[in-house]
Amino acid sequence: MDKSKDDEVNNRDIGIARLKSLVERLRDPENGCPWDIEQDNKSIAHYCIEEAHELQHAILLNKTDLIKSELGDLLFQIVFHCNIAENSYGFSFDDIIQDVCDKMIFRHPHVFNKKEEQGKPISIEEVKDNWEKIKSLEKKGSQDSTNFFEDVPLSLPALSHALKIQKTASQSKFDWTDPEEILGKINEEVRELWLASKSKEKIAIEEEFGDLLFSLVNLARKLSIDPENSLQGSIKKFKKRVGESIKIIETEKIPDDKLTDGKLLEIWEQVKKLLKKNES
Repeated sequence: MDKSKDDEVNNRDIGIARLKSLVERLRDPENGCPWDIEQDNKSIAHYCIEEAHELQHAILLNKTDLIKSELGDLLFQIVFHCNIAENSYGFSFDDIIQDVCDKMIFRHPHVFNKKEEQGKPISIEEVKDNWEKIKSLEKKGSQDSTNFFEDVPLSLPALSHALKIQKTASQSKFDWTDPEEILGKINEEVRELWLASKSKEKIAIEEEFGDLLFSLVNLARKLSIDPENSLQGSIKKFKKRVGESIKIIETEKIPDDKLTDGKLLEIWEQVKKLLKKNES
């Protein structure tokens, strides 16, 4: 056993080098952990997604200690993947660092390649537009023209996947120019969904529902709204309203047989007014 490696693992003063040493120690073929040793990038890929979601949850809760903990868990997964890649594919941790630094410098010419004659400061919208243009330049020559969407990860949540697909398509002019046109499309999809629901054919209903969701994501994109964040906000609002409604039911001891649709709607409207008043 390499004692110097254990010394690095226990050294709290060496930052990221400590974490790299820890992963190397866990994956040491002779003295490491059997489970860690046998993993590959595919076998642990889902852990990165889980940790990213847990980090997002901590951020939404705005809990500082939890955010710190979840950032650590995600960073551990990344270093673990880097260690596997270094042994399997031949590129080092430093190669990864250099690659991402070069990429970020190239994608921020307004920071690292400023021209004195540039004039007024660049706007956030211009930064976003330039970012997409630069990414397109990076892909030219390396992208398979028969698979235009190959760089869009299939593992993305459906709303984010739809948003990415639409942004990619827009680079080739496959896009609506006016949000009102999308609203017309949404109305069309609602009608088609309604007709499909009458047929009671599950496949047709599912297909039309998907078309409606896709159109709604498109509208969100045109309105500069993140559909994932928007839906999360609605979920949070719904949970709060349900919780307050249950409190009223329990406080007033309303029996189940009195909780008609009309009564529940009355409580719901009462809660909406109460929460709106508290927010103002």
